[in-house]
Amino acid sequence: MEKNKFKVFLDTNVLLDVLSIPKRASADASRIVVQAVFSGIVEGVLTTQSILDAAYILSRTSDSFDREGFGRCVLTLMNYFYVDSIHIFDIRDAIKDSDGDFEDDAQFAHAQAEGCDAIITSDREFRRRKGASGILFFSPEEFVERLRG
Repeated sequence: MEKNKFKVFLDTNVLLDVLSIPKRASADASRIVVQAVFSGIVEGVLTTQSILDAAYILSRTSDSFDREGFGRCVLTLMNYFYVDSIHIFDIRDAIKDSDGDFEDDAQFAHAQAEGCDAIITSDREFRRRKGASGILFFSPEEFVERLRG
């Protein structure tokens, strides 16, 4: 991945927006964010944790969860996104710097370690808690506005 490109970390809820049927509130904006990664406009980062969490949530909340379709979508995402596991160092940082939501803290530590410029998330609490960190936070809609501007 190029060093000069803006690098975005997608939180689990953005992945859920893209993979969920029926469509979630931020789905259109989240799909534009993913398309920006597919087009090479920005670099994208995902964690294996987000993929596993999305599979779990979708399989538990949707009567029509299509495991094969989910797998095809994930394989496509893996062709365009940098996908990595949350590392032990990320977990240590999350323990050290935890301010309420351990899973968010671990995702945040991983985004920092990967040199991400921004985190895209619909989680207002995550954005509020970590907003003073130096990493930019955007909702999917806010990031689409940035892309258009």
